[in-house]
Amino acid sequence: MDKLSQERLRFVLQSALLAPSADNHHRFRIQVRDQVIAIRGIETRLPPVGSYKRVLALVSLGAVAENLNLALSRFGLAGDALLLPDPAQANLLLRVVINARGVAPDPLWKSIPERHTNRQVRFSGPAMNAAEHADLDSAVAAYPTSKLMWLDEAALRKRVLGLMRRAESERFRNPVLHEELFSAIRFDVGWRNNCLEGLPPGSLGVEAPLQPFFALLRHWSLARVLNLFGAHQMLGFRSCYLPCRLAPHLGLLAVSDADDSQSIFDSGRSFQRLWLAATGHGRVLQPMPAAALYTCRGARAEGIPAALQRDLADAWKGLLGGAAPVMLFRMGLARRSAIVSGRRPVDDYLELRQ
Repeated sequence: MDKLSQERLRFVLQSALLAPSADNHHRFRIQVRDQVIAIRGIETRLPPVGSYKRVLALVSLGAVAENLNLALSRFGLAGDALLLPDPAQANLLLRVVINARGVAPDPLWKSIPERHTNRQVRFSGPAMNAAEHADLDSAVAAYPTSKLMWLDEAALRKRVLGLMRRAESERFRNPVLHEELFSAIRFDVGWRNNCLEGLPPGSLGVEAPLQPFFALLRHWSLARVLNLFGAHQMLGFRSCYLPCRLAPHLGLLAVSDADDSQSIFDSGRSFQRLWLAATGHGRVLQPMPAAALYTCRGARAEGIPAALQRDLADAWKGLLGGAAPVMLFRMGLARRSAIVSGRRPVDDYLELRQ
């Protein structure tokens, strides 16, 4: 097989970098040799099994792999992705071997540059029709270990919203989670500018009158005092409960085993396909995974209170049986966000060896 041209290779790699990550940081480097793309983590290894940070990393890595494959399909190619292919190299996260198969281009590749996280408070309708539902179900079904559930029935949504509000409120009440949340926000760029890494404040959907107050909350000493008066509850309501209550659709992606890295990785691929399919229909989406992630058995070691972890795990068991929640999201229609998180250029990640 002829090698990909440099132009096409850069297109494929740029598409991979447009995959979502929890805080708009891709912590890896890319090596290319012959027909193999290797992705190596900057850290020595992934977080341990059972960690919610491991789940986040694997979901993001799955989205990267799916974007790679979709971009390759544009040129009639496919990539065989191997997760953690060499136990002797703990930082080798992914190896993608490019094959010529004469595959038909997957139209989802066209939505890769249009996909973005939308955090506006209100998503409008109308709700999806049967054809749209089938299209999104089909997109997820490409990886059958993932299970897609729609939480739009009133009683079910009410139960799930209670879990989501409690988990999101904890992000403002807990000093460990507070640091994790606010350290990702680039207040240094201001509210009207973008940035190539981290989250620009203008992408957060905070209303202009509330922006000074929200910026002050990054100081834990102030947030701790305000939480005595219920600020974390108010913020959980505004950032999670209200937007999800108003959204036409609330969805969940689950897997059978939260400790199985391949299943979590594949769920990231499924979620990216769902997101791109929704984008192709003109719909916007916001991931809201806290109430799913904090059920992980290792979450307590990462700062999640034992009572919260236990209560969330028990509640999801009642809803899902033996399945494990991975990703919650809301979806609907809204105008494109004025500021969308940027990406660093390919050359910042690339270690090209051909």
